[in-house]
Amino acid sequence: MVYLFVGAGQAGCALVDSVFDNKRISTLATPVAVNSTARDLQNLSNVGSESWYGIAQGTGLVAGDTTGFEEQVQGGFGREPREADAVASDLVGPMADAFQEQFGEGTPSFAFVFVGLGGGTGCGIGPHVVEAIREFSGPETDVITVAVLPNTKGDVREDDDTVSAVRQAENAVYGLDRLEPVSDGIVLVDNQRLAFEDAAEGRFGEFNEYVATGIVDLISGAVLERIDPGEYESFDPQTVDLQDVVTSLTLPDGTGYAALGRSVVRTRSLAGYFLPFVGRQSVDGDTLADLAVTKRSVADLSPSLAKKAIGQIRAPERYVADDDYRIEVSVVRSRLDSYCSEVNMGLMLTERNLASFTTLLTFTRGDVDRIAELESLAARGRGRA
Repeated sequence: MVYLFVGAGQAGCALVDSVFDNKRISTLATPVAVNSTARDLQNLSNVGSESWYGIAQGTGLVAGDTTGFEEQVQGGFGREPREADAVASDLVGPMADAFQEQFGEGTPSFAFVFVGLGGGTGCGIGPHVVEAIREFSGPETDVITVAVLPNTKGDVREDDDTVSAVRQAENAVYGLDRLEPVSDGIVLVDNQRLAFEDAAEGRFGEFNEYVATGIVDLISGAVLERIDPGEYESFDPQTVDLQDVVTSLTLPDGTGYAALGRSVVRTRSLAGYFLPFVGRQSVDGDTLADLAVTKRSVADLSPSLAKKAIGQIRAPERYVADDDYRIEVSVVRSRLDSYCSEVNMGLMLTERNLASFTTLLTFTRGDVDRIAELESLAARGRGRA
């Protein structure tokens, strides 16, 4: 294996589970899920119990295949990240040992840590998860955090309690403040993007899938399709890899905060799926770029404030090499160039009748209005606004 993916808390574990819905990612990465409630772990579909770890007051770190796991890991931390922090601070060593056991021999070149910032577990234990990764792998492992911001458009009804938007904002700021100094870069996922959707609760799975697919697309290169670019004489691959992603997230004055965007366009009409050489459709590069940026994972972001950008186009061979159908890569790149001066572009093949463009736009923390909004709400809760 090359990479380690660790989910912390309910939202973080759900995202890792979505990543591993793509079975081919398992040839590159090892998954681990850490949570304080066994019931939430049992809802995972793609990360088995052999990769689970429970964390709870008085029980320490409990492996998912431990007898009585359900009784030892329950209750959670009730949106109290400081309580989770206090428990996890004493478990860095055991977590480091557990991650090493899961990963096997050697150390990962890159690690992803997925956390939700509105609740207790992921928000509280996230920095200690990063610390544990660095303890077993050393400083040579780059750690990217994928952080889920809460929807703060209104209060959240949870069982018999109502959790205020202010409370969620306080948790989010607390989590970001502690994750920033230990992360090589932070990719933001904003649940507020779903705030005005009908039946928004039912859309979280789709949003997770969208984010997970974008991450897989950026890191997997040719492995995603099991394509050997060398077999295509007309194709000169322009690859982006995880080191490029880390570079795009690193800013001179500190940790970068990125928004992910992805667009997908069919290259064949419905008739073309049944009749060879029928229904092939052209793909407009400007539309591909515009759709990805519009669908970015953070609300209320101005692309023109981006400091760096990275993008990956994935398309069938004809859309790479054939003059009649070639996607204008220069047009896609020009869109990113219009936002910032440092841009890295990749181009890979797919055997599917789809063309996709996945991008990360990286900002300073001060240029992310959603973080400023959360900080304002949190200050109100502390009586300082």
